[in-house]
Amino acid sequence: MQVLKIYILLLLTFQTLWSYTLYDNIVEDKVWKRGETLLAFMEENLLPLKLYYDLDDEDEKITSDIRGNTVYQILRDENYNIKQVLIPLNEELQIHIYREADGHYTLSIDSVRYQTSKGVLLLDMNSSFSQDVMAKTGNFPLAVELEQIFHKTVSFEKLRKGTKVVAFYTKKIRMGKFYGTQKVHCALIKTHKKSYYEFLAKDGQYYDDQGKTHDSSSFMVPCKYRRISSKFTLKRWHPILHRYRPHHGIDYAAPIGTPIHAAYDGKIIFMGRKGGYGNAIVIQHPGGYKTLYGHLSRFRNELRRKNVKKGTIIGYLGNTGMSTGPHLHFGLSFHNQWINPDLKIVFTKRLQGKKRQVFLKRVAVCRDKMDHLLKKGTFDGKKRKD
Repeated sequence: MQVLKIYILLLLTFQTLWSYTLYDNIVEDKVWKRGETLLAFMEENLLPLKLYYDLDDEDEKITSDIRGNTVYQILRDENYNIKQVLIPLNEELQIHIYREADGHYTLSIDSVRYQTSKGVLLLDMNSSFSQDVMAKTGNFPLAVELEQIFHKTVSFEKLRKGTKVVAFYTKKIRMGKFYGTQKVHCALIKTHKKSYYEFLAKDGQYYDDQGKTHDSSSFMVPCKYRRISSKFTLKRWHPILHRYRPHHGIDYAAPIGTPIHAAYDGKIIFMGRKGGYGNAIVIQHPGGYKTLYGHLSRFRNELRRKNVKKGTIIGYLGNTGMSTGPHLHFGLSFHNQWINPDLKIVFTKRLQGKKRQVFLKRVAVCRDKMDHLLKKGTFDGKKRKD
């Protein structure tokens, strides 16, 4: 966390001052101020406010998802007038403001364009884990991702000089810089006492070389369901709006009237109509977590603004709001940032049956590659430069 704070401070100090010329245009990297609104940004930069006021309710709500410390870009012409603005909402969607040939401005929410390529990390620790990964690759998001993957099994502050680190990953690059989450396929941290392996499975979770996950949580699935009709994604084609939108939750399809349970102990802080979610409930949980239950048919009104225990029936599944069929929309946020409920709700702690067999075959191949790379200190017969 200390490294992350230092990184953000450096961004705030230097990146807002940095710019470069691109085909006689000036591109500025800036950092979104915590608490800043899109409307205030447009006022400050003399952009037509009509662009904001013409947004529909759904788009206006999405613009409030811009997170503090997000790095965004402004492209200016030779007279320093704004030609384009690119503000990421998440890793897949961005606000795009651009000037048309006739001088009028347009605002749209588009897909983020980035490039991917394969990467291999091989290093001997010299000082600290994050600093060494940064020094080797220049890829700060990779250092963060590796710490997240191993944080439940490895005490990073106890790692010493000489610890070996190997990782196969996919780089994500936007506008010449490492961008967003770097997808780690497999990784190894080897101390003088023990080797720690983590492998990415098809379900998006990480498991050790025996098919066991170290993720755990007491959040429960909030209802019995027939199927998952839509998963958490940063970019989904909306079936009603007919455009790309993030889907910040999991949709559980089930019959109308299916009981909905509180996923964990907490306090109901909202119960009522909530835009496209229709009848919705929001519960505040310890540690900065909140859960949202949308499209309900009815509530247990006697629980309004009360504390509830995990498993308490709080309402009943429905089809209210912007919904194409009966289902529960279940969302999970951490300090007001939507996160994938699959990262917090674990259905199994060990892969079973055929899934485990397939996983272990892949593990054997990846482990051999990492062990060979670690033993030789080479890649394809040559010293590896990450």
